[in-house]
Order: sequence, then C-alpha cells, then structure tokens
Amino acid sequence: MEKFEDMLQDVETILATERPRLVRLCTRITGSALVAEDMVQETLLEAWRHLDTLQEPEKFPQWLSGIARNVCLRWVSRKERDAAHSLEVPVQHENGIASLAETLAADFDVEIELERQELVGLLDRALDLLPTETRTSLLERYVRESSLADIATLLGMNVNAVSMRLQRGKLALRKALANELNLESSAYIPVENDSWKQTSLWCYLCGQHRLLGKFKPEQLELHLKCPGCCPEPNDFISTNSGFEVLRGLKSYKPAITRMNNWANYYYRTALNTGSVPCCECGRPVALGFRMPDTASSWMRQRGTPIVHLFCEHCQSRCYSSYDYLALSLPALDQFRHQNPRIRTLPVRYIEAQGGRALVSSYESVTSSARVDVVTSLENFQVLQIAGSQA
Repeated sequence: MEKFEDMLQDVETILATERPRLVRLCTRITGSALVAEDMVQETLLEAWRHLDTLQEPEKFPQWLSGIARNVCLRWVSRKERDAAHSLEVPVQHENGIASLAETLAADFDVEIELERQELVGLLDRALDLLPTETRTSLLERYVRESSLADIATLLGMNVNAVSMRLQRGKLALRKALANELNLESSAYIPVENDSWKQTSLWCYLCGQHRLLGKFKPEQLELHLKCPGCCPEPNDFISTNSGFEVLRGLKSYKPAITRMNNWANYYYRTALNTGSVPCCECGRPVALGFRMPDTASSWMRQRGTPIVHLFCEHCQSRCYSSYDYLALSLPALDQFRHQNPRIRTLPVRYIEAQGGRALVSSYESVTSSARVDVVTSLENFQVLQIAGSQA
C-alpha cells in the first residue's frame, strides 16, 4: 500500500518516464510514428482515469503496455472496418468524386494499413512453422514484452535456457522467412544491389508473371518490368528516377507504395486543375494526352489513354496510362489486397450520365472477383466503382 501511495504522489513523473517506451510500442503496432503519438496520449489519459484499478504497482509498466496495446488494437480495428467498406461505398459527391484532399488521406491511410497487415500475416505464417515452445517464447518476449523470468516460469525452465531458446528461435524465424517464405518476404528485404530481381508482386497487366524490380535507393530510382508484358530491353511497367518520395526507403514494397501514392496525387491534380508544377523545375506544365516516343511496347499495343505531362522549359516528362491511375484509386486498395493476382482488361467506352465515359476493368486470376471503374471523359471525374468479390 505504501508503494502505491508513493506512486500516486509522483504519477505524472512516472507517466512521462514511460512515454518514450510506449511510443516505440505503439509505433510497432500501428506502423506510424505520428499515429503512435496519438495512441500514447490516449493511453496515458486512460491510465490516469483507471489508476485505481491497478492491483500490483510493481507491474505498472506492464499494465501501461497492456492499455497501450488495447488502444492500438482498437485503432487497427477501426482502420480495418474503414478499409473493408472502401469498395461498398459509391464514389458519389456533388462532382462525382471525393475532393483531392480526401482522396489522398484515404489512399495514404489504407495503403499503410494494408501493408502492415501483410507483414503481420507473413510473420504469423513464419511463426507457425516453428515448434510450439519456441513460438511461445518469441511471442511472450517480443509481443507481450514478458521478462525472461516470467517466460521461464511459464515454460517451467530456467532463465538461461529461455535466453538460449530465444536466440535459437530468432535464427529459426529468420530461416523460415529466408527459405519457406522467401519470395513473399523479399518485398520487404532491403535492396543490396541494382540488378534485376524477382519480387513477390504480380504484374497487374497480365497476372501471369511476378514483376522484376531494379531499385537504386541512393540514386532515387525504381524500375519495374514484367518478363511477359515487357519483352524489349527498354520496356518497363514503370520507370521512375529522381523522385524525392523514394528517399530513405530500402525495399520494394514500401517504395512501390510511396510511388503509387505520389502518382495518384500528381496526375489527378493535373486532371482536376489542368496543370501541375514540373517535377524537375517547378514551372507549370499543362495537361496533355498523347503517346510519348519513349512509351513501352505494351502501352502502344493496348492503346490505353495516356496522361502526358511535358515541360517545355527543362524537357522533362511524366506520363501514365489511365489503367494504372484507375488502379491506384483508394477504393481499389482493398480489392488488390484481397486479390493480389489480377489482370487488366481492355478499356471500354460507354455513354454515362449524359456523356462519354471510359470503363477500366480488373479481374482476379484466381477467382471471379472483378472491379469496374467508370470515368467521365469530359471532366475526368470517377462516376462509379462497381465491384464483386468471390
């Protein structure tokens, strides 16, 4: 009782001392340092309100960690519900599409959340390959943050044996990721050279081949190609050089996510306003539609509309097929997450809402799931997103 009363007298200092550790814990769970700050604030407030429920003052740090995990898990659940509803809610505002700011916010949050879920799922499957006691010791130590003594008591072992099991467990987990789950985990492994290597991601055009990637983090370059869709040496699914959004990234999955977010913002700004600042010199570049001389052969063969931005001042250019832009819409994130192996169907032109419209369609290679995106050719606004899951 005396210990509890002493803690009450200095509770603000104790909470401030625990804050850095809680920020690290919440960052690991949510995948975002910014979100973690909010989660910690909520944790400390909840701890203050329910301090009278603390039964064992000597376990105050563990009690705080438990509150933090619950707060973060509630946040994750909310994000998962939001992501699950992304295909069910029609894209219908006064002008047919959410504002650019809303689109960007939804895209950023959902993408990061889905990526975090993929990593969690990958680790869960790797842990399932380990012996039960090894898996338990790793989870207790690194997820529940139990002490070595507590784990020893739980498993009926001495502390030295637990420490040795943890070391062996980490090696076994690394082996599982490197061998049985090598291809999937490669998307998150830092790139050590600039040669072409197979990634875990399927080509979104054909759905038949894994994408090949070449990533040079120091040069801010990311290039992707499909061995089936890009037969020529200079053919690419996408080629990106000098983009600051790639700075600080070391592996394919985060780099591709970051470039997708940037492309969705940049090209849709051009479609909404008619111009954007040049990526190189910052001068205004007018929106254009034409097939550039440097376009890959698959782009020419498909005949998909191209958004083309060419700067007359510095001669730099950016372009993208409309298939890709539609696929990068936030509302399609959940579809791509649930159906990682898809193919892009030929575009169709229809009459919709009194004008000409373009229909971009994507279907799963492994199921009957499909999504159609209808876009006005008069104002480039998304009119409808219709999806079926199977």
